[in-house]
Amino acid sequence: MKTYIKPVFFILLIFELSYSQLPDFDGDASENISNFSDGYVGHEEALINDFIKLDFDKKNAKISFDFVSEETSGTIDGLDFKISFNPEDPDNAYFKGTALVNTIDTDNFLRDGHLMWQKFFYKKKYPKISFESSQVVHFGQNNYKVIGNLTIKDVTKEVIINFILDITKNLIGKTTIYTSDYGVNIHDEREKNKLDIVFDFPILK
Repeated sequence: MKTYIKPVFFILLIFELSYSQLPDFDGDASENISNFSDGYVGHEEALINDFIKLDFDKKNAKISFDFVSEETSGTIDGLDFKISFNPEDPDNAYFKGTALVNTIDTDNFLRDGHLMWQKFFYKKKYPKISFESSQVVHFGQNNYKVIGNLTIKDVTKEVIINFILDITKNLIGKTTIYTSDYGVNIHDEREKNKLDIVFDFPILK
């Protein structure tokens, strides 16, 4: 019998030490569960990032423009877009949307009608203008560059939209294009076809 005393003693000692390392399951169950790791490093941070992804007010979103050489301002409507944007995770952000050509409004009925002609936006064949991002880059406090492809008529070109984020109000973007690059030749000279565009995406509270 004496030969079994020491092995049994050591087994009991090991069991006691192992048991002492287990978390205390007294109290709230959710607190006990939090004591365990699911093996995924950064899991908690990922959940936080998902939580703060911004939602935008599609109903009140606006796109406005200024045709510089003519000192003419206007808007385009019929917006259908999807924005997946977390300010803390711009690498995974995504911007995609369309606008309806027949909603172009420069506060001049005759001019707006002319813009629908084949020589210009050719509404009948190309009813939508579209944009899809390829990359989003954070380049300063609350400043982001959204790089992507803008398609007008049958022409697609890369553009960069500079966005400024006001976390409590909206996401404002600005870019400049030349309509003649997209087959919309208002004037013969390229510089006279300069169009400044502003995007206003209100944030849902």
